[in-house]
Amino acid sequence: MSKYKLICMSFDGEYQTERPVFESIDDAWEYSNDLGSKWFFYPFHFVVTEFGKTIRSTGQFLEHLEGLRVKTVAKIFLEHSKKPEMEGANCEYFAITI
Repeated sequence: MSKYKLICMSFDGEYQTERPVFESIDDAWEYSNDLGSKWFFYPFHFVVTEFGKTIRSTGQFLEHLEGLRVKTVAKIFLEHSKKPEMEGANCEYFAITI
């Protein structure tokens, strides 16, 4: 049976992996909902495979990133965050335009 982890990513693609390993994608999202202040610094959460290499589930507007490697998504975020129009962007606008 597959296991999952949760990563939290910033606008520039930096990310942290949360410690627990989850039995289901839903369990990971439930944990994500209770993270509190990490939403501010790492507002984009992704459920990844147990070894943390591939994204299995994303938040709203980022579904097209499912199945991609975490390192690929981190590079996409970094490049997108460098665009002048992203200066001061909120999470929703950033996600919609990625």
